[in-house]
Amino acid sequence: MFESRSYTVVLSGLAALGLAFLVFPVVVTMVGSFEKSSFIAFPPTGLSLHWYGEIGSIARIGEATLTSFKVALISGTLATLFATGAALAIVRGGVPFGSAIAALLASPAALPMVAIGMALIQFFIMSGMAFSLTSLIIGHVVLVLAYPLRTIVSALVLSDRTQEQAAASLGATPIVVFFTVTLAQIAPGLVSGFLFAFLISFDNYPISLFLVRGEYTTMPIELFNYINQNLDPTPAAFSSVYIVVVTLIIALAEKRFRIISLALPR
Repeated sequence: MFESRSYTVVLSGLAALGLAFLVFPVVVTMVGSFEKSSFIAFPPTGLSLHWYGEIGSIARIGEATLTSFKVALISGTLATLFATGAALAIVRGGVPFGSAIAALLASPAALPMVAIGMALIQFFIMSGMAFSLTSLIIGHVVLVLAYPLRTIVSALVLSDRTQEQAAASLGATPIVVFFTVTLAQIAPGLVSGFLFAFLISFDNYPISLFLVRGEYTTMPIELFNYINQNLDPTPAAFSSVYIVVVTLIIALAEKRFRIISLALPR
């Protein structure tokens, strides 16, 4: 009993330290955004909302944010569709070397982003597609495909196949079974995978840095360009707004689809 209690205390302490390590940069950013002076300080020397009104002063931030949103929406959707097909083939189709195929599709998530960016830009230059919106979307699909693949595979493994078999025994075709039974069961995996893909694409910097030029620029690139020339808390204010919006989106998705529950044991 004593060993079990000690184990629980140690595990809880490590979890608290890990959570604090992850949350601390977010807290510093959000608190620093209210700094009154022209330089970020923690704790703030004075409180002010002034820098939230200066967000529009970041060059092309509106246009760049819309570009990032469009790229993230398209690449997230495409990655989720591709991942759904791959997951069905691996889990339900029994394709040979399914584990190896899944590992290959997920490999970009384990590789350095700079290496992926260099490989992509060389490929697009040779194919004549470099520095276009299409190449940017393709690059982001390659980067984020692993995330919906993992969540959808997990959802399929945890789903109840007896319901699919019951529908099939009543005469439903495989397509009908998928849209009426399977899709409802894997919805949390689809939504969480899409959100992962969308958010990772939306604020990605290393891959986008290699793939954008001229008229196409993304929000992270414009934000980093501003930081290189200015030290005021405006980027912290923009980041705080972004954190709040993302938190609300995830909270709504969890309430509607219970996406966090997908990772919990049943």
